[in-house]
Amino acid sequence: MGGSGLVVRDLSVGYGPVRAVRRVSLEVPEGAVVTVLGSNGAGKSTLLRAVSRTLSFHGGAITEGSVSLGDRRLDGLAPDRVVAAGVSQVPEGRRVFARMTVADNLRAGALGAARSGRAAALARVHELFPVLAERSGQRAGLLSGGEQQMLAVARALMAAPKVLLLDEPSLGLAPLMAQRIADTVREINAQGTSVLLVEQNAALALRLATRAYVLEVGEVTLSGPADELAASDEVRRRYLGVVDEDAVAEADADAERAGGVRRTLTRWRG
Repeated sequence: MGGSGLVVRDLSVGYGPVRAVRRVSLEVPEGAVVTVLGSNGAGKSTLLRAVSRTLSFHGGAITEGSVSLGDRRLDGLAPDRVVAAGVSQVPEGRRVFARMTVADNLRAGALGAARSGRAAALARVHELFPVLAERSGQRAGLLSGGEQQMLAVARALMAAPKVLLLDEPSLGLAPLMAQRIADTVREINAQGTSVLLVEQNAALALRLATRAYVLEVGEVTLSGPADELAASDEVRRRYLGVVDEDAVAEADADAERAGGVRRTLTRWRG
């Protein structure tokens, strides 16, 4: 793997004696949306924390491997330096500062960015989320769940990141609001920001992404173009709710005879 995007290579992460991520490698090319699929406990959030260097806040640590953005190693930096280098994370559960105003939440997101770019960043997030401009003086805790998710994304964008890490952005949202967030992710990407997306709504994630990785018990077990994972019977059965077992069994048999799920999907073996 190489290039000027975000590159995770042979990354392992432990929480004390428990190894939560095992030799994971993935790449987010410049301008791409890449998604990581997996069930609860697969290690998806841990992977994002390893990239953003916030693992220590949760009692974890990288035990081997590397994380790089372009030619710069991130795995030895403090979290604020990772933000300054161009990577911002939107955590699961939004985590807005409830007692602070919307405007103060956005100002907090800009602390790791150059002062010269803050006005442009604020104009960008107000264009993406007009409701935040309307409610700039309101306490964040009084916003709806969807509005808080918008604020969490906007706060991360205030640092003008090259790569945005999104952890379960549709969690707990009504379908219409989840779709609005998805549309905004597309717009953010169209404006030039790469996205690494962790999302349990696999159908939504695969529509947004160009490439996908499947994480199981801390290991990447399958990867490939997102449209081909969406069409694979294994992914459809596990993550997209396919219930026609006879059709699945027949497709699995065909895939086995072909030597894999699809020709361009990559199976990972230890």
